[in-house]
Amino acid sequence: EENFNSDTTIRLLDALQTEFGEKICVVLDNASYFTANAVLEFVEDTPIELCYLPRGSPELNPAEDCWKKLNQVLGNRLFDSLDELQDAALAALDSINPPNIFTYLCP
Repeated sequence: EENFNSDTTIRLLDALQTEFGEKICVVLDNASYFTANAVLEFVEDTPIELCYLPRGSPELNPAEDCWKKLNQVLGNRLFDSLDELQDAALAALDSINPPNIFTYLCP
């Protein structure tokens, strides 16, 4: 397994470009691997436009709502073992409905 970094970001952007065509706009948060110089340099030579969400605006990022729901279920709990934590985390993930991204894109 590989951690997400600027190289994986570049591969993702390249795959999106290949899949969706000429001009695309990709909306990202401000994670360091999305704002890295290597990513910005890669995009310069492509028709990809990067649009970054404003800092400190979790209401615009559907993933933040998922983290909030997970925290409500798992936060402030003590687990006796890693297996118990894993079981609780997997159950919590199963209970989360994916957010409707249209409410973020078209309020």
